[in-house]
Amino acid sequence: MKTTIKRQCVYVVAVVTVLSVYGVGVYRIEQLRQSPRNAVVCTFGHCLPTDASFSALR
Repeated sequence: MKTTIKRQCVYVVAVVTVLSVYGVGVYRIEQLRQSPRNAVVCTFGHCLPTDASFSALR
């Protein structure tokens, strides 16, 4: 009986982990989607407009 309870706990932890990773991804995408379109992204000293095309970046 202990083995089945332990196995069920492992399954529950695995499902909760997968759902939490999915939820974090959905949250980050929603935050990016709601950011202003004319915002400038600056990371590590590089600033690029978010609406730039590939030809404008050359």
